[in-house]
Amino acid sequence: MQWRHDTNAIHSQSPLPRIRTTGGCRGPRGSRFRHSTLIMDRSTPPQVLGAPFLGFMLGSILFGVALLQTYQYFLHYVQDSRWRKTLIAVICGLDSTHLVFSAIMMYSSFSSPSGFSNDNYLWTLKGFATSKALLIVLVQGYYLLVIWRFARNITLDRVVSKVIQFLSVLVFLYATGVAIAFLTYLEQVKSFYSFSVSFQNMIFIGFGSTVLIDCTIAATMSFLLFKTSSGNSKKSRSVIRFLVMFFIGTGLLTAIAAIATIAVYVSRPSTVLYLGIEFSVPRLYANSILVMFNSKERLRKKMQATTELQLSSKLLFEDFSDPQEEGVP
Repeated sequence: MQWRHDTNAIHSQSPLPRIRTTGGCRGPRGSRFRHSTLIMDRSTPPQVLGAPFLGFMLGSILFGVALLQTYQYFLHYVQDSRWRKTLIAVICGLDSTHLVFSAIMMYSSFSSPSGFSNDNYLWTLKGFATSKALLIVLVQGYYLLVIWRFARNITLDRVVSKVIQFLSVLVFLYATGVAIAFLTYLEQVKSFYSFSVSFQNMIFIGFGSTVLIDCTIAATMSFLLFKTSSGNSKKSRSVIRFLVMFFIGTGLLTAIAAIATIAVYVSRPSTVLYLGIEFSVPRLYANSILVMFNSKERLRKKMQATTELQLSSKLLFEDFSDPQEEGVP
């Protein structure tokens, strides 16, 4: 009697290892038993849960920081405009939505024997990516609006001012278009692991655009801030240096996160290792803008103390009215 394992019984897309029969041994009455060896099928995605779990834990910690920042803002800036409060509330809401989808995704992966191969929870990935894309476009749009205001109100060559204003609008429209295209392709995704070629290209375009836009925002804000500080005041130089370091630091941090996500996905495309980074990315954007708003009182006092930075202070921290119409030089 001969026992044989049918290796074709295991679906080619199963994340479980294949069973391969190798050799055999003699049993009682001369019967021959085939023994099996577990061989990992390298073409199937392994169940890697460690990296996404650690990324989820880090993202949860950063969410706690963002939640604290939001609480401090509403506690200390009661007099801020409704527009500003709505912006903060929407950012916090999108960040919270992203965390909810992340938590359901991780719970389903640990509670189901098939882990991330359980496509019944694919909707969590789509909701997760949608809330992240909306949050990123919202934060980038705010910074681009600040750049547009700077270019419109500070002393610049007329051509340079018009070019920066035009590019600010163009970049925002481009970011919005990329986000819409990304979400459109996202609806076609059928698995946590296997993405179509068109969606993979959209991933590269989306993350590459994020890197380019974030670096552009950081460089342009630094240029405009230096243009507003033409004097030799030590106090003004220190404030401008701090703001430049803030914008460059946050821009580089989000850009590095996007590059790291692409690198991980390219190196291990059949795994969910990319989620280890993606769980934290929206928190970086949310915390960057919340930190700026919560530090505005301290920075505004320093900037208002020097005449040359009063306009910059108003453009950065005040509501979106025309500073020139309010008598600011």
